[in-house]
Amino acid sequence: MKNKNSGFTLAEVLVAIVISVISILAAFSSYNYFNKAHKSVSQKATINNSAREALSIITKDLRNTGYIHVDFTKESHPEWYLIEFNQKELGNLDQLIVYQGTSPNSWIRTIYSPKNYDKCNFTIAWCNKYGNGMYLAKTIIENPTDPGSTRKVIYENIEFVPNIVDFQVVFKDREGKEVYPVCSSYCNRLSVSQGAETPSNNKPNKGTLNMPKVYTAEIYLTIQSAKEVFNSNRATKITNHENGIYGNTQNFNDKYHRETFFASVHTRNLAKPIAISETTGESIGQTSSYNK
Repeated sequence: MKNKNSGFTLAEVLVAIVISVISILAAFSSYNYFNKAHKSVSQKATINNSAREALSIITKDLRNTGYIHVDFTKESHPEWYLIEFNQKELGNLDQLIVYQGTSPNSWIRTIYSPKNYDKCNFTIAWCNKYGNGMYLAKTIIENPTDPGSTRKVIYENIEFVPNIVDFQVVFKDREGKEVYPVCSSYCNRLSVSQGAETPSNNKPNKGTLNMPKVYTAEIYLTIQSAKEVFNSNRATKITNHENGIYGNTQNFNDKYHRETFFASVHTRNLAKPIAISETTGESIGQTSSYNK
């Protein structure tokens, strides 16, 4: 009886190996592509969520800024503490300070400040996660000008928005003109040519007097992805509020994704309208520039 052995020829084995290698490479390439796409989408989604949540909170604070409870007695001149702005607090990034009353016996100061990460002085994991970038910090102080026991730091310089690239604040009056300076304790940093005046005889300076004129506040917030997104360097230019006194332009050439978010907020407790009589055409009353 003759035995018949069946099997693959060398040519068939080689063809099978080649097909298997091609299939594996195709699968690996597809996985690599979709993995990068997922990381890119994930990074962009993280940026969007972070920015939208932050702007929602900042918008709420700006709408409440300048509110002073009718029975508030903690501060002799509450009208001096409404809204503040410090241009170029860190590099070309701004600082925003808002005040609002919370009860007849308390009020709070909220500070949004750009801060540097600690230059990778911690662990390698920290360095890989944050690098040498910046973040937007938030501070809340209750009864900030009271030297007594009622002054309370709720929290100080917590990380509010990670990996920021730019934070610009633009104040405008009812006519749409930029208001500058708008500050209180920081006005002494400005030169006379910029409109600053030295406080004397316990009187507010020009920057303080400009606070009730703020009708709208425009916020520009640019955030960078925590990790590289693109396969090769890309040249990008970011300009936030190009014209006017305020504004900042930056150029980049790297693999990071950046996105700018914008909000324009009406400061309803500050620059209030004048009521006009329809019969006489004359003013029948003007609300105070701040709520008290």
